[in-house]
Amino acid sequence: MRIGLLYFKKSDSQALKKRPFLLFEILIALSLTAILLTFLFSFFVESVKIEKKIDAMRSEITARQHLQTRLQAVMTGIHRESGTSPFYTQTVKDEGKESLIAIFDNGIDPDPAFSGSVMGRIYLDEQSNLSLATWPLDPEEKHRPWRKEILLSHVKEFEFEFMAQKREEEKIKKEQVKPINSTLEWRAHWSKSRSEIPPIIRLSVWKENQKDPLRFAFLIPSVEPLATYWEGGKKP
Repeated sequence: MRIGLLYFKKSDSQALKKRPFLLFEILIALSLTAILLTFLFSFFVESVKIEKKIDAMRSEITARQHLQTRLQAVMTGIHRESGTSPFYTQTVKDEGKESLIAIFDNGIDPDPAFSGSVMGRIYLDEQSNLSLATWPLDPEEKHRPWRKEILLSHVKEFEFEFMAQKREEEKIKKEQVKPINSTLEWRAHWSKSRSEIPPIIRLSVWKENQKDPLRFAFLIPSVEPLATYWEGGKKP
C-alpha cells in the first residue's frame, strides 16, 4: 500500500508539472492563429478592393467600347441622298449646348419605325449622360415617337471636331478653327448649308472627376479627295 501511495503521489506531481506547459502551448497556438487570421482577413479585404477596381475598370472599358462602336455605326451610316442636309451641328435654346444632328441608316431594329433611315441627335442630357435620341423619318406623322439611348454616363462636357478643306470665301471665327496644314483644318462646328460630309470626326469627352479627356476618332467614307496631286510638281 505504501508503494502504491507513493506511486500515485508521483503521478500527481508529474501532472501538476505538465499543466503549465500545456497552457503555454495553447496560448502560443492561439496567438499564432490570431496572427494568421488577421493576415488572411487583411489579404481578403485587399483582394476584394482590387476586384472592385478591376470590375470598375472593366465596366469603364466596356462603356468606352460601346460609345466607339455605336458612334462609328452612326457616322458610317449617314444618309447622303436625303432631301435635306444629313449632317450638321445645332445649338438648342433650352439647353444652351451644341448637339450633332445626323440622318443615318439604323439598320434592322425590333421596332419597324426605327429601322432603316432615322434622324439622330447626339447631346448631353440633364443627368450628365452623353445620349443619342432617334426619330423615325416619317413626314406624315405630326407627333413622331422618339427614343433615347445613353452612350456614356458621368459626362460634364463633350466636343466634336470636323476635318474640312480650307475655303477662302468662308469667314469663320479663329477659335472655331485649328489648322492642320495649308489645305486642311479642324472645325468646331458644321453648318447645315454644307452638302459634303467630313472625312474624319474627332470627339473629346470630359468625364466627371477626370482632368484629361477621352478622345475618339471616326473615319467616314468620303467621295471627295483630301489631297490633290499635280503632275511634274506644277499646278494646272
